[in-house]
Amino acid sequence: MRVAIIGAGLNGLACAVMLKRFGVDCVVFERGKGPRDSGTGIYVWPQAMQILRFVLGTRDFLSRGQPIEYLDTHDKQGRLIHSQPVRPEGLGLPAPAMMFLRTELFRLLASCLEEDDIHYGMGCERLENVGDQVRITFSSGHAFDFDLAVGADGVSSTTRAFVNPGLEPHATGLVASRGVVTYDSPLLHFDRCQIFTANHSRVVTYPLSQARALRYWFAAYQHHDRPLLDRAGLLELFAELPADVLRMIDQTPDEAILTHKLSALTGGGHWYRGRVVMLGDSIHAMLPTLGYGLTLGLENGFMLAQALVGHCDAELETALMRYEIRAARRSREMLQVMDDITRLYYFEPEGQVSPTRLQPIVQRFQQLARSTVF
Repeated sequence: MRVAIIGAGLNGLACAVMLKRFGVDCVVFERGKGPRDSGTGIYVWPQAMQILRFVLGTRDFLSRGQPIEYLDTHDKQGRLIHSQPVRPEGLGLPAPAMMFLRTELFRLLASCLEEDDIHYGMGCERLENVGDQVRITFSSGHAFDFDLAVGADGVSSTTRAFVNPGLEPHATGLVASRGVVTYDSPLLHFDRCQIFTANHSRVVTYPLSQARALRYWFAAYQHHDRPLLDRAGLLELFAELPADVLRMIDQTPDEAILTHKLSALTGGGHWYRGRVVMLGDSIHAMLPTLGYGLTLGLENGFMLAQALVGHCDAELETALMRYEIRAARRSREMLQVMDDITRLYYFEPEGQVSPTRLQPIVQRFQQLARSTVF
């Protein structure tokens, strides 16, 4: 079997390495002219850490990230509302949660592939099922046939337009600014994610490296069709938060701050059509409320690899159908939890974020965390 992966983001690269680990011949095509290794920080839950351990074939990558032990929610005065262990006793998760620089994960995954496994400047323009193969026409004008095409091309997916015509991401009404900064403060700890809630908005910060005092943050808020906020606008919006949080934002270099509107996909529709299948944000883009997007995409890739390698029937569709059943169910369950906590943080009246409201959502999330792709 020869597989084409559309998109060289983290999910696309990880899927390629997984398939190669299982002995499947695959090649990655990326529209951009070079590696998509920019960005800020990325959170990896224990479920995805298990997958990365398999993908990378070593435990050495653990030294590249910062372990996260707790998720703490604070009010706008900095008072602790709720603290949740990432690995509660009895859950039995054999891996930590960790925070990484995106560039580190890109380099780690790319190092597992050969140079000619990734082709840049090759955007997917057209897909066509031709018998028992799929023909891909690229932006270069070339067309090639493969046994399977995997769409890992994100929210603006070309493969989704083929598999689910008319299925588009929807605006959420939220904007996020993200940054990375060298910053130390007695208020901000190096073993936990800390969430500071304000009126229909919040600032979240994770440690990236305790040794380097490196920290990732993102600030999300309702935009109401107004211009996106710059640093001064963010400081004004979050003026009631603790001074240490504001200093963290203020000390972040302009070039290290990324701002964009947030969109989402429901995970509805079909996950495959003929010889074209999707995973990750191309089919279920979720808001970064609990940072589960990459983890869910890695789970998709592992489920797909299992389905492709484990099927014994002559028809590939049997494997793709099995993948869709498993991945779509997992996606729906996780998206519902994320939607509920997103509404609580951003769309309900101020003061609603409380242990009474958070705990039932967290318990549902923990129940889902008990089941992994292994």
